[in-house]
Amino acid sequence: MSQEMLAAQMQLLGVDINQRLISKIERNERFVKDYELACFCKVLHVTERELLGDLEQFDTE
Repeated sequence: MSQEMLAAQMQLLGVDINQRLISKIERNERFVKDYELACFCKVLHVTERELLGDLEQFDTE
């Protein structure tokens, strides 16, 4: 799915996001808000865990 298509699907869910912001998210230049994460998961048909991956790798203990 292209960034443009993803942005369009997100906008249908009421999220004000565009291709440029999605590009920034992919480059780690912008944080994802909680409601955006939920909508990304809905559009992409994945769970939050699947989208975020295994966060245990970031555990500092």
